[in-house]
Amino acid sequence: MDQPILETDVVIIGGGVTGAAIVRELSRYQLRMVLVEKGGELSAGQTKVSLGNIYTGLNLVGSMILKSVLLPPGTPLTELYHRNTLHTKWCEEGFKEWESVLTELDIKHRYVPLTIIAQGDNQIKNLEKIRDLGRQLGGRYADFEQIGREEIFTRESNVNPEVRTALYAARHVIDIFPPEVAIALVENAVENGCRFLLNAEVVGISQSGLHQIVHTRRGSIKTNFIVNAACGWGDKICDMAGGGRDWGLQYKKTVMIILDTRCKGLVHGMVRWPNVPGRLDLVQRREDNILIECGTYDPTDHPDDTYTIREDVIKSMTVAKTLIPSLSEKDIINTFTGVRVFNTRNVEDHIVEFHPANKRFLNVIIRLPGIIGTLPMARHVAGMLEEAGCKLIRKNDFCPHRTAIPRFRDLSDDMRNRMIRDDSRYGHVVCRCETVTEGQIVEAIRRGASTEEGIRMRTRAGMGRCKGGFCGPRVVKILARELNIAVEEVKKRSLDSPLLLCKSKELLLRSEKGIA
Repeated sequence: MDQPILETDVVIIGGGVTGAAIVRELSRYQLRMVLVEKGGELSAGQTKVSLGNIYTGLNLVGSMILKSVLLPPGTPLTELYHRNTLHTKWCEEGFKEWESVLTELDIKHRYVPLTIIAQGDNQIKNLEKIRDLGRQLGGRYADFEQIGREEIFTRESNVNPEVRTALYAARHVIDIFPPEVAIALVENAVENGCRFLLNAEVVGISQSGLHQIVHTRRGSIKTNFIVNAACGWGDKICDMAGGGRDWGLQYKKTVMIILDTRCKGLVHGMVRWPNVPGRLDLVQRREDNILIECGTYDPTDHPDDTYTIREDVIKSMTVAKTLIPSLSEKDIINTFTGVRVFNTRNVEDHIVEFHPANKRFLNVIIRLPGIIGTLPMARHVAGMLEEAGCKLIRKNDFCPHRTAIPRFRDLSDDMRNRMIRDDSRYGHVVCRCETVTEGQIVEAIRRGASTEEGIRMRTRAGMGRCKGGFCGPRVVKILARELNIAVEEVKKRSLDSPLLLCKSKELLLRSEKGIA
């Protein structure tokens, strides 16, 4: 057996928002912990390609309405609301908590207004179902207004001119950048004494007396408890702990589109059609861009099936233009595919339970929307670990605050000049599209970024129209310099994704010598 590189009380497997929230919650206690992530950066899986909203109210009601096709005729709509499921409870509790936590962790966020519009008779009927169920549920679910054409165009002037009515809610959606949430949670946990390992894919789990050994590509870890938060790979991780699960995973994917910053004025919030089973159609203003998610949830066999197909992008844009006609394919700067994970035992709820053959191995399999309920979920996980024998002694010096990497483009000129005086690297703009400086990139590396994608997720360098065409080579050079490696050793996103195979001159020399 390999000599363990670490000995811990708890190992959390998976660096998405689920694992990140758990490790941050557990960092409140006197525990030795490590989070392991198979990718080269935190949030490398489902979190990175999620829609990235924290929402309540009308959006949740719309999700409930999708299930109405399964009800017998005449069944009250309130039968769609399942108050006692983990999914419902955590979504309701989580939304109330997130704003203060986003502020604690210095995560950029804002409320975006939600407008659900309807044009044809069938859409109006679906809209009325959402309206009626929201009013019956009351509270935040009923915190909206129905508005007519004049008011619609006052709030969203570029929507479909044939729209007839809409439901409007000002504070049902909080826009965030999902990778920043996961990274911020883990950074705060690290400040409170935890560790994380990237490029640490779990390849096996074994027993050693009273302990468990988690074998990763970066070595083995001896631990008492294991939390499986590996999302799309959760079934495979579970099987490493032994047989006995009565659930599997199923995956559904949908394409997303990012438009150039020059389009940001076309939409002020989120505009969508009423929910239709099997698809989601919305256009949303993000921080500086517009995000489009219009299309069906298509089944796939693999959690990493994230490639995009041109035909899907064309279909998505066609639907998006029924919402906002002035959108154009010419403004597309990026496309990606999000893969959603559902368990086969109960597709509408989470699985949070100990392995039947291993009472110190906890499966945490979360269905979407995953970000909203992560805070109460993490507390629930901590309670389950304590009941299983994990000693939780609160720290007296736990600090809930984290400071983000300075967002140079958002600062005043006085603050910029002050930072440049303190560190001249903040005066060197590396990414022109997003105004990201060398100082920000160096700070991201200091905090754990070691790949091109890691820099992008932490600073936005390479997320503009040129997609890294200008700043990419400069980012690679800075990574190589700060990590003290050759530029050929810099990775795109993980150990298995090299950016550069060789230097250009080396390629020419190989060609001259007849070497492939």
